[in-house]
Amino acid sequence: MQAKREYLCPISEPKPNETPIYRHPMAKDGFLPPLDNRKVNMQQQFLVQFEKLSEKKTLGTFNEETQRYDHISYKELQEIATSLGSSLCLQDSIKEVKDQQNNVIKPVGIYLSNRREWTLIDVACILYGFTSCPFYDTLGVESITYSMNITQVSVCFVQASTIGFLAKSNLPYLKTIVTIGAQDPAILNTLAQQKKEVITWEDYIKKSDGKVQPFPNLDAQHPLTLVFTSGTTGEPKAAIQTHLNFTSMLALFEHQDNFNFTQDDVYLSYLPLPHTFERVVHLAALSGGAEINYFSGNIQNIARDIQRCKPTYFCGVPRIFNRFYEGIQAQLNSLPPEIQQKFELALGAKTKYYRATGKTTHDQLDEAFVKTRAILGGRQRIMITGAAPISPKILEYLKVCFCCQIIEGYGQTETTAASFLTDYNDSVCGHIGGPTISQEFKLVSVPEMDYLTDQIVDGQKKIRGEVCLRGPSVIKSYFNNVQSTKETIDEEGWVHTGDIGEIIDGALKLIDRKKNLFKLSQGEYVSPEKIENCYLRVKGISEIVVFGDSLSNYTVGVIVPEQTFLKQWATELNVQGDHAQLCQDKAVRAHVLKLVNEQGKQDNLNGFEQIKNVYLEPKPFMLVGILTETMKMQRHKARQHYQDIIKFLYQEI
Repeated sequence: MQAKREYLCPISEPKPNETPIYRHPMAKDGFLPPLDNRKVNMQQQFLVQFEKLSEKKTLGTFNEETQRYDHISYKELQEIATSLGSSLCLQDSIKEVKDQQNNVIKPVGIYLSNRREWTLIDVACILYGFTSCPFYDTLGVESITYSMNITQVSVCFVQASTIGFLAKSNLPYLKTIVTIGAQDPAILNTLAQQKKEVITWEDYIKKSDGKVQPFPNLDAQHPLTLVFTSGTTGEPKAAIQTHLNFTSMLALFEHQDNFNFTQDDVYLSYLPLPHTFERVVHLAALSGGAEINYFSGNIQNIARDIQRCKPTYFCGVPRIFNRFYEGIQAQLNSLPPEIQQKFELALGAKTKYYRATGKTTHDQLDEAFVKTRAILGGRQRIMITGAAPISPKILEYLKVCFCCQIIEGYGQTETTAASFLTDYNDSVCGHIGGPTISQEFKLVSVPEMDYLTDQIVDGQKKIRGEVCLRGPSVIKSYFNNVQSTKETIDEEGWVHTGDIGEIIDGALKLIDRKKNLFKLSQGEYVSPEKIENCYLRVKGISEIVVFGDSLSNYTVGVIVPEQTFLKQWATELNVQGDHAQLCQDKAVRAHVLKLVNEQGKQDNLNGFEQIKNVYLEPKPFMLVGILTETMKMQRHKARQHYQDIIKFLYQEI
């Protein structure tokens, strides 16, 4: 049997309606800094590491002719970043911008997909004290315009797919556009008419003419980047992430052997770099000397990119892992019954072994999982899932099938990603472990939702409340947004996450969301996440979003069914048609509604929480356009997109 994991170490006494403050056991006497005390900021972090890694190859781009990745050395990386940073220093249009809270930035815009140039710009900004401002398509036209204007970005690096937006917007502060790759002559002509300076990547690097500018002395609190939240509820906020925030996060990798990047690691960069999850892991991989390779740019080709890269270290979000699970299930269902039975026997035996030992590899049993392990290239030694909750059943299943540990993490933009992580060998799925070495947390009662830090429910003591976080990797404020700063970060530096947690068996489990409550006509508060997480336990339900109306006393939902299960249900109901037709069929819709309501009853949902009507969406929500790039639901966009369908669902009842 495994030894019990120690996740939580109390360092204070509880207060009324609050738990004690908890830390990681290793950090009980203080948060842990980088192992090398010279790494006082990310500039020094990289200068120290680049000197050690001079000839190591990284930042690979795939060459279609040779069918191999072309890399550059860390020495070349530093030389290019230094030339680029020196050119930025000579750019007269880059001015210091100060907000109402006296935050000062020197903004540089990045509007690129994951690629080598993205990292080179990032490193150049880090070395020379510029504040990178990454933009991405799913922010939306209005939000990108708003974000560029409040930051007063005067220089922006773009590619063919993003330069058109700048030409259409004619942003007042934007003076110089640095282009990477071939561009549309008509767009270049429009920018010339707007009197924008357009210069190629190669020419911009040469702009410094070999005159290397000295590196500035940077304070640990110097703003490293602005991260624009994708606005799950509205207008984006620009979180100011500092050098200290990132050095504190990278220390997490250094202090944990299994988690740390090594020079033997290979990492595939495909999750959006403007988001903190990928940015932290990416910089940790770079600092650790790993070989970083970039995906092709099209997420639909991620399976091919994985086979090309064969990563040892892989990060994903639940919807990516769900796709792996569905792919394995579909392949398994296509096999003869006797082979399916053999696989299920091996799966059962190994799952039992995993639960007892916490080990994901077994000398004999792994012979049954050669093909499933090969889905990720066969070299994977560790994986991380984050950005949203993942089904415990799917998580355990993939650990066994991939023969690899999958760490579940939790964090927010405001906490520089990883606030909680599960232990490498913890075989219990369904929780997020404990705080990392650079943060502390407490739970605060939320009486309006009946989540209290000290209450008795069904004869059992429950410790539940809003998760609040504090520490050196937590931001101090948003840029140019005093109101949002006050609403999110209190006077003691606690970030109020809006997530409801429960301490169960010495670990934290997320059980609800505070901020997305809506009220029904009889005054009942409903948490859509609670209902959605319940219904997602039904086999065949891939995605779901639940809606309520203050004029009605019940909810409705939009569900994305898995194709294989939808066909199976249709066959049972003697219904024929293609995927889209089956989604519209009333009998099929009624069957799905029955399935989720049965699950809701089993999970003790209240009657007013159960959806009373359902629409089956034939396309994944990502293709519908209602998810952020980190796969989080944008509820305001979902409601807007489905407004006619919601109206129909209520009228049809």
